[in-house]
Amino acid sequence: MRRAVATAADRRGIIAPGEHVLIACSGGPDSTALLDALARLAPPRAWRLSVAHVDHGIRAGSALEAGLVERLAAARGLTFRALSVEVAAGGSMQDRARVARHRALRAEASRVGAAVIALGHTADDQAETVLMRALAGASPAGLPAMAARERGLIRPLLRVWREATIAYCSALGLETIDDPSNSDPRFLRSRVRHEVIPALEAVFPGARRRLVVLAERQRRLLNSGIAGAGPADGARVGIVDPW
Repeated sequence: MRRAVATAADRRGIIAPGEHVLIACSGGPDSTALLDALARLAPPRAWRLSVAHVDHGIRAGSALEAGLVERLAAARGLTFRALSVEVAAGGSMQDRARVARHRALRAEASRVGAAVIALGHTADDQAETVLMRALAGASPAGLPAMAARERGLIRPLLRVWREATIAYCSALGLETIDDPSNSDPRFLRSRVRHEVIPALEAVFPGARRRLVVLAERQRRLLNSGIAGAGPADGARVGIVDPW
């Protein structure tokens, strides 16, 4: 886990030495593993780290989850702030929550002077996003999905599988939160994660990895100017980015 984060920072340059990073931590295994890894890797790289938890107020008792993240931050000597947002009515609930979270995190990053916001997206999130965009008819510009660093966001775990973050937290005895919405079949991403991807893997072993490789290859093509242009955010085909 820490090797993957160090490689992302040192070899691929997604975090510069001395940079101030705001870590968005929900308390789940992905962002908890990221918080711990960044805290351990920070001293020799002179990173300044801050931590934020966003409560959407959607689930009963969700505000209490901020306490777990606060303890994680305090144990590592990191500043912490609990953020609460109101999710607007209308449209996709996950989309509306993402917009509210996005706004709150960027405001907090500005307040503390952080150059980037670290998100705990893994290779699984990338594979799910690529598949949903491809099946919904995204243009070639939409297939790269999430970048390791873009628009003030960094994703050091994009080459780490979700099971590795769970194993990391278990090995270190890190307490985590299981968000029930991640397995709620009412949400498209949840059904893709628990139904579609496993079905694909049963027929095409290694399908997840192939989807991630597709995203990376397409991004290189776009950066070289070979692939066709088009909307990259998936908005025209109704795909909700996970962060």
